[in-house]
Amino acid sequence: MSRCFSNKVFRCFVGSVFVRSKKREFKMSVRKLLVLSAAGLAAIGATAAIAGGPDHMAMPSEPGFQNSVYIDLHGGYENSNWSDFNSNNVLGPSATSNYVPTSRGKGYWTAGADMGYNITQHIAAEAGWFYQVKVSGNGTTLATNGVASQSGNSLNVHSWFAYMAARLNVALADDFDLFGKVGVGYRALSYSRTNQASGGGITGVTGNGSYWAPVFGTGVQYNWGDWMLGAQYLYFPANTDVNRTTASGVTAGAYGAPNAAPAIHTYTGFVGYKFAV
Repeated sequence: MSRCFSNKVFRCFVGSVFVRSKKREFKMSVRKLLVLSAAGLAAIGATAAIAGGPDHMAMPSEPGFQNSVYIDLHGGYENSNWSDFNSNNVLGPSATSNYVPTSRGKGYWTAGADMGYNITQHIAAEAGWFYQVKVSGNGTTLATNGVASQSGNSLNVHSWFAYMAARLNVALADDFDLFGKVGVGYRALSYSRTNQASGGGITGVTGNGSYWAPVFGTGVQYNWGDWMLGAQYLYFPANTDVNRTTASGVTAGAYGAPNAAPAIHTYTGFVGYKFAV
């Protein structure tokens, strides 16, 4: 009886040891399988990274440069100081000129537009046009260079300019650029007088004038998709050239000033849009 009981105890002990051993083997097998699976996934990921990975795993790239045409509309203030302009003795300070400015003598609002082509991300070719509001002046009692007093007369000067320039863009931050312009411009001037019967003597200022000059500009621009918002300063130099004339019926040595005008400083804001080409 005791021997039988001893055999049962022994078999139970052996069975218990066998079960625990199998459990440990199963746990170790599961652990090995998890380790091998993790290692396999890591190896696959590393291989994909080295090889560039499938198309759907690739990181999106920066969009390439696209040539474009842009158009900007400008509005703002211009400073063109006729009140202190003393190069033609026609329109300027009362102490030296036949006419003294009475309206917009130092500047007023201006408007314009430009159109350009982006050759590269940083270089563009551009053309632009700006309008200057009419400047008016009244005649003085001063007689200059043999020209009689223009008291009782009034003078109007109309002007505009156009230019062609190269533009350089430099990125200051994402979608925010600094730009500079340099080129050549053409300015048109038109003089007209009222009550010309009084005084007379300066028919040279009743026609049209013009001159060429270098143009310089700078500004900042914010790019919002295909739209652009910005601010700009543009400089057009003065011209001191005058027309001397001794035409029949005009006092010898008389002069006119169709080509003479003070410098233009424009300060504008603009909105623009670009078209891919």
